[in-house]
Amino acid sequence: MSVRPGALALVAAVFGLAASAPGQSPDLAVGERVFRDNCAVCHGAAGDGQGMAANHFKTPPRDLTKGRFKFRSTASGQVPTDGDLARTIVQGVPSTGMVPQNHLSDADVQAVIAFVKSLSPRFGAMPSPKIVAIPTAPPTTPEAVARGAKAYVKGECAECHGKDARGDGPSAKDLSIKPSDLTRRPLKSGPTARDIVRTLLTGLDGTPMPSYYQVLEDDEIWDLAYWLASRGGAPETTDDERAGWHVVQMHQRR
Repeated sequence: MSVRPGALALVAAVFGLAASAPGQSPDLAVGERVFRDNCAVCHGAAGDGQGMAANHFKTPPRDLTKGRFKFRSTASGQVPTDGDLARTIVQGVPSTGMVPQNHLSDADVQAVIAFVKSLSPRFGAMPSPKIVAIPTAPPTTPEAVARGAKAYVKGECAECHGKDARGDGPSAKDLSIKPSDLTRRPLKSGPTARDIVRTLLTGLDGTPMPSYYQVLEDDEIWDLAYWLASRGGAPETTDDERAGWHVVQMHQRR
């Protein structure tokens, strides 16, 4: 599915920055309308994840009132940037019911971001989030991939994700949120090794996945990302993603 050039420009423009131009504030009434027309069917009118289509999904829609988001460029425990929210809205989250909303205008994306932020007090209570710096990528070599397997052991990743990174580690059965099968594609955080590095550095808030910032060295994190990237198989379409597109189609026909 193609993505609107304007939407991608918006993601690039607001990544880590405020969503609106200086001196301007997105209209919350407009954001609420955009949310109601495009998001509430799954996330609920109050943003609590209790939309009328929520029961279609194995993994429930996110409760936006908690203000906790997995896919961020910010440190563990921090709220996402406007750019993070724009990326999720426009590009969606692969393998989930959160399908791309790239039909929205740039102004609508800005407005709905402001409305989503108004749903949780965490955005007002916390200081402006800071983007986690991603270290310069070393060359992708067979040696780097081999070192990544060692970094996987050093980081004790197999405890949750299993020896072969299939989400079947010895602790997996005791976790309420099951570890991802890292051999399945596409990965929810994005398709590149850089996306994997970002996830390793930020962790996934609201899940057992911690940040590996200062746990592994920069070169080890990149090596681990290269190893994980090498584990991927052919892209698959999940039941939740099919349900997401079905909900969109049904909602558009109303």
